[in-house]
Amino acid sequence: MFKNSQFFKSSKLLAFIIYLFYSVAAYGQSEDKLVLAIRENDHQFWQAYNSCDISKMISFLTEDLEFYHDKSGLTQGLSNFKKSLESNLCGNGAYLERTPVKESIAIYPLGKSRAIISGAHNFSIEGKMVESAKFTHVWVFENNQWKMSRVLSFDHQTVQFKSANTAIFLSEEALQSFVGEFQAPQTGKVTFGKSEGKLKMNAGPMELLLSPMKSNMFFHEQSSLTFEFLENGKKVVIRENGKVVEEAIRSN
Repeated sequence: MFKNSQFFKSSKLLAFIIYLFYSVAAYGQSEDKLVLAIRENDHQFWQAYNSCDISKMISFLTEDLEFYHDKSGLTQGLSNFKKSLESNLCGNGAYLERTPVKESIAIYPLGKSRAIISGAHNFSIEGKMVESAKFTHVWVFENNQWKMSRVLSFDHQTVQFKSANTAIFLSEEALQSFVGEFQAPQTGKVTFGKSEGKLKMNAGPMELLLSPMKSNMFFHEQSSLTFEFLENGKKVVIRENGKVVEEAIRSN
């Protein structure tokens, strides 16, 4: 008799609503903690990346790591990925600094022990942005620690460099005084020739067109390289981002 009463039906409905509310709330709290954990671990990983702390970086990665890159393809296994970091990212002295595009970052829980984080980020060298890309990372909770097991890095776009220098006119006679062969300690043979009001530099496979910016200084419009000729054209000082990277002495 009581089962058919309105009071009994209302009580059952109320109990179900309360149960549902607390179940959802409990799941929401768990999900919030998971999202916070992924966000914090992601932050620590990229801190290690920006300081080239390889030991710290690999502590966030699983042994069976799969790293997919749209330029270099697939790298399998933690040991192979570590070698790649040592020889590429942290092996040339010009460290890339990663900055997230904050509004693009999204975290998606996959149950209670897995999650996906995805978004976009930019990369800079000495404060100048050189590349943008997108990423998707799969995090797993194992041995009481969150680690990345799958890393996808794609849609890499090189940022077109725009030089702040302004080209000036130099006569053919003035340009001729810089033409010749030079020898540099690291680069080896460097030659300069004329090309339509500019200098053409060749060093091994590298060929650059250099525009005059002063009577004795030239710049490359697609990079931060500058070339300053000193001692009446007997020496050239090569700078990148204002820092000396090479000096060459005339050999002919």
